[in-house]
Amino acid sequence: MTTKTGQVCEANFYTAELSRLQGQNDEALRLYRAAISDCPKGFDEYHAARSALRELGVTP
Repeated sequence: MTTKTGQVCEANFYTAELSRLQGQNDEALRLYRAAISDCPKGFDEYHAARSALRELGVTP
């Protein structure tokens, strides 16, 4: 894994969180899905993105 991959993963997840707080659920869903596809499975953000999707009623 490169540093850039980890940073993109984290950026997608935390931007999804912000979008969700701002009521932009479609954008949050897109970014959570991007985090799941970009994040190494060992990252906390990977697991948090999967949880967030489940909370929103979407299958990760």
